[in-house]
Amino acid sequence: MRNILFMFLIFVLVLVGISYAADPVVERPVYSAGDYWVFTRDDGKTTKLEFLREEKDRYIFNQDGVQVVKDFDLTVEKRMRDYRGPLVKFPIKVGKVWTYDYEGASARYQSVGRQAKYAVAAYEQITVPAGTFWSFKITLSIYETIYWEKGFSTEYWYAPDVKQIIKSSKEGKILELKEYKIK
Repeated sequence: MRNILFMFLIFVLVLVGISYAADPVVERPVYSAGDYWVFTRDDGKTTKLEFLREEKDRYIFNQDGVQVVKDFDLTVEKRMRDYRGPLVKFPIKVGKVWTYDYEGASARYQSVGRQAKYAVAAYEQITVPAGTFWSFKITLSIYETIYWEKGFSTEYWYAPDVKQIIKSSKEGKILELKEYKIK
């Protein structure tokens, strides 16, 4: 009887270990026209992002009446001076790291080399006003390459079931998903 109980316990531990160790690998999202997400900031202001269509190599959204173009890594395509690289690098999985080198403005408005370092730190459940979701926690750290000093860091969470970043936190400012509709 002890052998049977022992074998059963080993079987359960193996099953739990396999399911626990299997963090998912997620490909880029596929949207449908009319999918939308409403975000709220900690100051109470909201913004709505609505998917319009997919073109050759990009997504077209409407954000509060303004057309927004994002690449397949969910990064706004408008390349401004302090562009920090892709927010999500699909396929995404825990442990994935990527960097992006760029030129940014220093405190004295001089051009300075910077590096954005992204890391998928965890796959965890988080709760936002729209609900509780399994999400990839991504950390972003900015370094000035001349002295490798850390400038700032931020965290954000991508939820595959919602097909969107559902929370971001930067220097005490928080943006969270309030409501959404996807097909």
